Amino acid sequence: MEETKAQGRELHLVEEFGINREHAEFHNAYQTEDIKNDIRFLKAIYGDRMSLSPEDVTDDFLRELKSLGKRLYFFILGLTDHVNPSSYIKHKFSFLKNNVPNGDPHLFYLAWNGLLGNDSFKRILQKKFSLRRFDDLVVPRTIPPFGARHTRYRTKLVLSVEDLKVTGGRNRNTGRVLDDGSGNLMRETIVWLPNSKGLPVYPDAYVPANQTQLLAIRHGKSVHESGGDNPEFVGSGCWDTWKDNRRIHGSIGNRLKPAGIDTARDLGSDFKVIVDLTAQSGYPLWKVGHGRRVPVFGSESENTEETARFFLEAAGIRDLEFTPLYGLNSQKYGALTHKFKEAVTRQMLEVYGPSMSGTDDDKKKAAKALFKNRFYHFPEGETLIEADWRIAHSFVDLLRNNLGRRIVLCDHSGALRVFEAVIRTLDFADYSTIKEGQDSIIAMAYQPGYNTRYDYLQKKGLPLRRRD
Repeated sequence: MEETKAQGRELHLVEEFGINREHAEFHNAYQTEDIKNDIRFLKAIYGDRMSLSPEDVTDDFLRELKSLGKRLYFFILGLTDHVNPSSYIKHKFSFLKNNVPNGDPHLFYLAWNGLLGNDSFKRILQKKFSLRRFDDLVVPRTIPPFGARHTRYRTKLVLSVEDLKVTGGRNRNTGRVLDDGSGNLMRETIVWLPNSKGLPVYPDAYVPANQTQLLAIRHGKSVHESGGDNPEFVGSGCWDTWKDNRRIHGSIGNRLKPAGIDTARDLGSDFKVIVDLTAQSGYPLWKVGHGRRVPVFGSESENTEETARFFLEAAGIRDLEFTPLYGLNSQKYGALTHKFKEAVTRQMLEVYGPSMSGTDDDKKKAAKALFKNRFYHFPEGETLIEADWRIAHSFVDLLRNNLGRRIVLCDHSGALRVFEAVIRTLDFADYSTIKEGQDSIIAMAYQPGYNTRYDYLQKKGLPLRRRD
């Protein structure tokens, strides 16, 4: 039914905007030589598996491709604000099946990326896949109503130095009285950590029924790294240095290196400080054993589950239940997955270089810049803007679906970057350069109607234990 409605909206847009007539904004979208170069690049990637060739680019071919581009344009325009990643994937597949001749993904690639020079198309993508739609769910009260007694509406899972100012610099050992609508009457105790962070907890590992408390970590070094030893940006595969001939990582099928296992265990030993202190105080973080397990979530890539298990086992916790979530997977690079980055760059220069201006270094930067374009659709993959939106949607669902629980999340740096963007309402220019450290332990608390607040139980410069 939902798919039928989506097709009906698309048909309405076709009729209303006259998709079959020429639009000035599409006039320069598909140039003959540009399309031929795109086909040459695909040919370099797929080889004999692709029958399409530059010689197929006739006037009739371009007219059909432009018509497909128009339908794609209005397909994206027709998406409602209520579409979720699952339904969007179905709609996108339906579009490919019903609008692209023979469901050819190569034609879809040409149609999508042929619109990248169209500012209107990019504005539509910006609007449809904006992280702003999540603001009212996780940060709904950034501005208090006029005359409000309190000006900050925050739920905190970590107390730090600035919180001591209200107590004259003294570490208070008790916090608020529970008010979660459950009828339970108890006062939270504050367990202070060696790095001067405080953790408010309730007896019997209780988590307020109207809260989701989440502890997040980043997976360690994996077999398929997204960058070199010191990447400028990792996680999404974009904006890194492309050093040391590393491969483009996949959203799944990636395991930890021995160094990544060591990192997870070291981080778990840090976390054990918290586990032991809360247990010794009579306020354990979880009640495990007798069939009860710590709920753990992550992407479908093996390295997230491996990291979570090594992390918790080093902290003394073996009873855990890992749930992989498709929505938390990193960006899908499709046919480029696990290919050598330098080889891909070289192929791009061979194809696009002759039509580029500038020095060889300028051309190399321009070739790499194409993959940094958040609207660029990888062959049989997805765009970065789609991936960020999918991850944000899944993150919000995770918070909303786990009220009354303290959960652990392990994911890649790109996903943690998106979480921070949603909570802090950051624009892409602000969050695209964030890189989460592998020694960080993030804590956040979600409560419907209140601003979600996150902080660090551990980060660089504020360790939980001394490492030799």
